[in-house]
Amino acid sequence: MQIKKELYFFVFLGLILLALFLRVYHLGQFSLFSDERSSVLLGVANTNQGGMGELMRPDKTFTPADFWAPRGIKSWLDADARGDVSGNSLVHDMMLKLFAWLFGKGDAAMRSVSVMFNMLTIWVMFRWARQFTKSNIWTLAIVLFAAIEPFFVIYSQQARNYATSLFFTTASNYLFWLLVIKREGELNGNKKYLLLWAIASLGALFSTYLTALALVGQFAYMALFVRNKSIWLRMITRLGLILVPFVAWFIWGPARYFMGFQANAAEQLITYIKKNGEIPGWLEFATPSNLFKRTISILSDHFFWTNDLYVKHGFKIGTVLLVGFLFLVYQWVKSLDRANRGVYVLGIIQIVLPVVFLFAAAVNAGTTSGFFLRYACFGLPFGIFLSVGLFDYILKQAIWYRIFAFVYLLAQTYQLVELFVPLYTDQHQKYTFSVNRGPNPYPLIASTIQAKYQKGDTVVYPSSKANILDSKYLRNLVIDPLDAQNVNLYLSETDSFIQRVDPYLQDSVLIKKSNGQVIVIFDFKKGKYRY
Repeated sequence: MQIKKELYFFVFLGLILLALFLRVYHLGQFSLFSDERSSVLLGVANTNQGGMGELMRPDKTFTPADFWAPRGIKSWLDADARGDVSGNSLVHDMMLKLFAWLFGKGDAAMRSVSVMFNMLTIWVMFRWARQFTKSNIWTLAIVLFAAIEPFFVIYSQQARNYATSLFFTTASNYLFWLLVIKREGELNGNKKYLLLWAIASLGALFSTYLTALALVGQFAYMALFVRNKSIWLRMITRLGLILVPFVAWFIWGPARYFMGFQANAAEQLITYIKKNGEIPGWLEFATPSNLFKRTISILSDHFFWTNDLYVKHGFKIGTVLLVGFLFLVYQWVKSLDRANRGVYVLGIIQIVLPVVFLFAAAVNAGTTSGFFLRYACFGLPFGIFLSVGLFDYILKQAIWYRIFAFVYLLAQTYQLVELFVPLYTDQHQKYTFSVNRGPNPYPLIASTIQAKYQKGDTVVYPSSKANILDSKYLRNLVIDPLDAQNVNLYLSETDSFIQRVDPYLQDSVLIKKSNGQVIVIFDFKKGKYRY
């Protein structure tokens, strides 16, 4: 099935513009939440949440110039080690710093990194689809499904590393397909593609450590289906080049603390729920029932046809529908010849492998805190390929199947759009717990200080002591400097405001005048505005 080139171009352009609109609409309207602020602090200011404890001790004062003063590579590596899972998102952090330099530190600018990488992911999927689908209309269908994929849309509006890692793993898988699967590895001697695969794979590993599973999946495919020794030699040689800097990062870099960080986090989480009970949907014991539900939800959300059905109809019916869908996928993939089957078999491996790993990790940890789609999202592009491919297969069946497929397509499209529409009003939405946020308070506090501060004044920050999980890294802190850090992020390195943190102040940011007058700049209302 083909459409004319002129129409094809305009439809493609329309879908790309739709995808871009869905990702940038209200992009900076609602404040960064805690995880996003953690990424921005580390990426832009080279400090982790709760860091700079020595600089911001309650018996000392400091200025924005002190906050921004260069501290050398050792200090940066230390901050990275204490940041997001010990150096887990280096590439994303570097891009945050670049975007802050180019466009400023506004929330929209920081989230634009994720928008850019998700749009690039759609472009890679489009380029890839053109090479393995015979019909240009199905290429457009893949772009459409990607444009409205709830995970893509929602995480494009977060300053986190998921969209970044998804792009690099998609690029790595695409180049692997070119090198190993397309035309039985005919292009494997192409040095440009080999170099690009190595770069994309390295970018993935330095976006999040879990992307190592994408490489494991690629070589699992080779172990099952590739017998050409020349292909193996070239791929293993490049794999060695990829692993050298990555292993060095784990031996000498921030990642050397990774295992300790994970063990401490697991200890905190299991202790917390034993003491306080489960937090439904996030922090639960790894019981068979909870593991089953998480597994069904993650697998279902990979596919257009089954996404969120377990919510709409319950897990029993959702499981039956997922099994039925997977049976149809099996029947269809089995009917394909070897040349057309490869991309889908690779996709099934890349979908299943992360889920199996996360399942085992949850059993080992005793909690489901790390068992979410965002940690297994590398298979989502393949989920879209499989969803579109199955649709094409159904349309070759009897008329009643085709009618049902079209009706279901419309209904499911409406349902998936409903999943991300609340994003634009910050109401309850899939994949995130942050709701009812206002504008980011920290830039507002910074601008107020710049407007009202006079020589001789002192800015006083509260110490929220937000240590919900009793982390051993925070237990002995005299103060929590997080509010001070977040405000100084938006102050200039040329500002000379005298500042300090009051260990007994909980929610108010103050300016204390030289004559004793106290001005309340902002009140967090017992944490209400610490999103």
